[in-house]
Amino acid sequence: MDLPASKLFSQRMAHWTGNGLSGAALYQRLAEDDELPISFDPTETAAIIGVNPLSLKKQRNRGTGPEFMRASERAVRYPRPSLCMYLASRYVTRDAGSITGRAA
Repeated sequence: MDLPASKLFSQRMAHWTGNGLSGAALYQRLAEDDELPISFDPTETAAIIGVNPLSLKKQRNRGTGPEFMRASERAVRYPRPSLCMYLASRYVTRDAGSITGRAA
């Protein structure tokens, strides 16, 4: 039985984190990880980034959130590399009392 994409994404993230990757390097490796699907549907993407699917739809309509492709008038897909770049852009690092990266 196949794992849901969000669970598989979490498992692959744990795998690469366990191999010492973090931050941008982690998301770059996930973008290249052939064990993950090449793209995700909106429900899978929402689960991966931890938002409600309706919130993800609103982000699409506002022009924020991860880049997506429209497979048809109603079908939307999120390419794995674009999703990983979006997640990397939101990664916040803490360093000697200051925070770098995207603000929450």
